[in-house]
Amino acid sequence: MINTENAFLSAFLYFKETDNQANIWSKTVCRSLQSQDFTKASYRLGQLLEPSTLFEVAYVTKTPIESLSNLDYSLEGPIKDIKDKIMNISYLSPVEVLNVAYSLAAISRFELSSKILHNIDIKHLINEELIHYYYLSFFLKNRLTEEESCEEEFSSMKNILENQTFSEPVSLKVATQAIVWHIKEKTISSDLYKWYIKIGLDAVKVLGEGKTFSEKMALSAFHRAYAMVPAEEMLVEETRNEMEKALYYAKAAVPSNDLEVCRKLNAIKTCYESELKERLYLSKEYEQAERAGSDLIDTDPNWSISYHEMADVYMHTEQFEKALSMFNKAQEIGLPRITYTRFMMGYCLNSLGRKQEALISFLKTLEVDSTNLSAGINGYNISKEIKHDSFDKFKMYLDQWEKEGILGKEEKVYIK
Repeated sequence: MINTENAFLSAFLYFKETDNQANIWSKTVCRSLQSQDFTKASYRLGQLLEPSTLFEVAYVTKTPIESLSNLDYSLEGPIKDIKDKIMNISYLSPVEVLNVAYSLAAISRFELSSKILHNIDIKHLINEELIHYYYLSFFLKNRLTEEESCEEEFSSMKNILENQTFSEPVSLKVATQAIVWHIKEKTISSDLYKWYIKIGLDAVKVLGEGKTFSEKMALSAFHRAYAMVPAEEMLVEETRNEMEKALYYAKAAVPSNDLEVCRKLNAIKTCYESELKERLYLSKEYEQAERAGSDLIDTDPNWSISYHEMADVYMHTEQFEKALSMFNKAQEIGLPRITYTRFMMGYCLNSLGRKQEALISFLKTLEVDSTNLSAGINGYNISKEIKHDSFDKFKMYLDQWEKEGILGKEEKVYIK
């Protein structure tokens, strides 16, 4: 067994919930699996992390990436049951296989999840099971490929929603993602996007204030996503109105079990994350952005990304000392996004004129990610400027990237 001392690694490696530095993500991952009936398509995913998380865990635990990816390390606890299911996959029903794929996606084993998901014969899935299939297929494509279009997945879900009767939370769940990813990356066509907006707004009318926990969660998520529509048009008041609804429904939801406690907290946390960006970039209310950041940290204090978000506020307002303190706190917590933490510490240190310390942070960044072009180029420029001993190390990275063809023209313009 790999030695784990915190809740993140315990959840990521074993699906085991521990109290040491527990956060909303670690609790959600463990409780979702614990509460899941594998004969039903109802797996509750928490926040899906970036694929780079797997590489960071490999670095921290000194475990080969292939072993982590395929669960080929010493297993104990709930993860053993998932591995047993994979080893006996031919004996599982299509819905059970679907849930195995969901459980793997929850802990960032995206390639293995995709392999298992796309071996399912979808002719044996019906109604909401198919929705769950295409929903996960979309997320996996989003994490694993650079292909921007998810038209196929959302068109398939549209056809199912049109031809079957589903509860409003199901419709809102899909509409929410359609809105977010169309606005973020134009992953679906305008016609499909408009269709999902319509069914989302129709579902909102039917639900009213919402009666059940799931209805209020769905309303919160939809209003948070729909706030992006007026935000894209720089409509401050309309955006704020939608964001207020999102937080209202998240707070109004009454959980009835341990997993729902996490789902409620995650919904509230996500509202604060979105509000921070809204206040920072749309309405430019910097004090309110900082307040949203404080609320975010209070809601999930053992989550490194909470401090990254607050640091954004301070960097935007050129308070680099305060930003650095946030990244220092993120470094104390550790995973996830340790690469980003180290790089941004270097960025802040350089902005504060602490160039030698910045070089150390950039070298530490490259220890985790040896292809981090930003760390290499910044380190090269600074070490050259101050004639530091680390210059040869940074030059070695640049020479290697040049040789491997990963240092493109766009990056070279930043080399001084």
